[in-house]
Parts: sequence; structure tokens; C-alpha cells
Amino acid sequence: MLIEYDGTGFAGWQQQRGLRTVEGELKRALSDLTGGEVTVYGAGRTDAGAHAEGQAANFRYAGSLAPARLAAALNARLPEDVAILSAEQAPEDFHARFSARWRRYRYRYLDRPVRPALDRGRCWHVRHELDVAAMQAAAACLVGGHDWTTFCAASEPPGDRVRVMQSAGVKRRGRFVDFELVGEGFLRGLVRGIAGGLRDVGTHRRSVDWFVEALEAEDRSLAAPTAPARGLTLVEVVY
Repeated sequence: MLIEYDGTGFAGWQQQRGLRTVEGELKRALSDLTGGEVTVYGAGRTDAGAHAEGQAANFRYAGSLAPARLAAALNARLPEDVAILSAEQAPEDFHARFSARWRRYRYRYLDRPVRPALDRGRCWHVRHELDVAAMQAAAACLVGGHDWTTFCAASEPPGDRVRVMQSAGVKRRGRFVDFELVGEGFLRGLVRGIAGGLRDVGTHRRSVDWFVEALEAEDRSLAAPTAPARGLTLVEVVY
């Protein structure tokens, strides 16, 4: 399944007891459709308040509905803030998480003096104009394999914090400034941790050299405050 959702009303992707989650809504809809308990495997666990334009997930289905009709039946059972964009039959050994080659995330800033009304849940409002060139210069050091201790959540296992990033870039798109990062895998809090540092570079609170040195230091205490989840979107999963 290819899925989009507005994460504002969710406590993240992963099902949690007593909380509203995307995985929980999908499992509820599938259970209602199939009459049994269904396990859903997602490509990535987005944070509470984060969004998705191209989340991927798979499950086993033994019913008679073709993929397109199955997607339509699920959409009829899902709330308005989550939708199945498409569905197709996958090979038996396919796994939405472990079969993925790359994931693309976007972090979106809105740099203007006035707070957003229409986009308040989909971007990080920064009151001062961002220096996109400085942010791009800082983001260039993210490409390649790194230990991401400085920018990931402290809860991640210390011996497993190396990931490879294929590309990283910052561009102004209309009224927004977008930071996009494509990688083989993402640690908890990583994109938001990086986005917080890039904000500080863009507002000249910190230098490009600081950003590069902070990454290389592998020291969480050097990081800037983590960016809020509302600016984060899982854009695409590549298989």
C-alpha cells in the first residue's frame, strides 16, 4: 500500500495502547474488512505530528478483492486524515521496511514574520529570513556514511548509529524553504535533529563550520534544539 496522512492528530505511526496512531487505524480498518487480526508492516515509523506523502506498508490478505478494490474498501473505513493512494500485490518475500533501498524525507520551514494560519501544522515557522546558501553548504557534509550520534535521539543503540545518506539539499520553493534528505535508513529523531541545526545555521546563530564539526564530534550535547515534528514529511520510499 502507498499511504498518505496528516500526522497532526496522530501519536505517530506505531501502534500504542490508548493512543491514536496511523498503524492502529489501518489495523482497525483491515480487521473490519477481513474479520480477523491483521499485522501491518510499515516502511518507517514517523513521529507524533509528522506527515507522509508516500509511506509504504504491506500485509497478508487471503480474500477475493483485487488490490484496487481492496484499497477503495479500506479508504471507506479509514478516517479523513489517512488515505490509501494505491495498492498492488507484492512478492512473497517483500517487506515494506527491510526491502526498502532508500527513504526520502522533507523538512519544511516557513520564514516570515507573520505566523502561518493555513500551514500551521505542516511547517516550522521561523520569524527571520533563512540564509538558504549557508544551510545548503552545511547540508553538503551530510552525504555519505556517518555516525549520527550528534543528531539522533539518545535512546538509539550506541553501537548502531551509522547510516549512509545518498543526497541532502536545501532549496527555497515558493514561500517555503525545504530540506530534503535521502538515506538508506533513519534513526529516531535524526531528520528533526539535523533540521534544528540547519535552522540555527540559516538564522546565523551558528556557523557552517560549527555544523560540520558537530556532526564529526559524535556528541549529542553539541546539537541544537530538535525541530518540531509538524515540519517533517516522509515523501517517498524507494524499492
